[in-house]
Amino acid sequence: MGLALSPLSNNALFLQLKKNPFYEFFAVGLNVSLSTDDPLMFHHTKEPLMEEYCVAKQVWRLSSVDLAEIARNSVLGSSFEGGVKAFWLGAGYREAGVEGNDIARTNVPNLRIEYRHHLLTEELDVVNGSVEEAT
Repeated sequence: MGLALSPLSNNALFLQLKKNPFYEFFAVGLNVSLSTDDPLMFHHTKEPLMEEYCVAKQVWRLSSVDLAEIARNSVLGSSFEGGVKAFWLGAGYREAGVEGNDIARTNVPNLRIEYRHHLLTEELDVVNGSVEEAT
């Protein structure tokens, strides 16, 4: 399940950028993406989503790989039809782990995908083990 955050609008309303949890969520491997919230009110250009990415890059010193992963998360979590997702992410985008990553389309290295998948698998094993112990 993905989580779309709008750090710039949050900053304007109630939460300073430096206190925004976006980077912490991303760093621990949550499926987060950047979004806009009321672009006419909180953004200053014709490209509000680009503003979110630029600010995030500067505030949290994100690398190009980080930005590519966030964009990939955004497409995966979108309501685009499968054909659109396949165009942007590759035909196997539904597959878990490296099998679902077309590096030529996503610019996310397989090592990053493998790492995220490994952590997710371990966390699911812990959760499933806890459920089995409780029953």
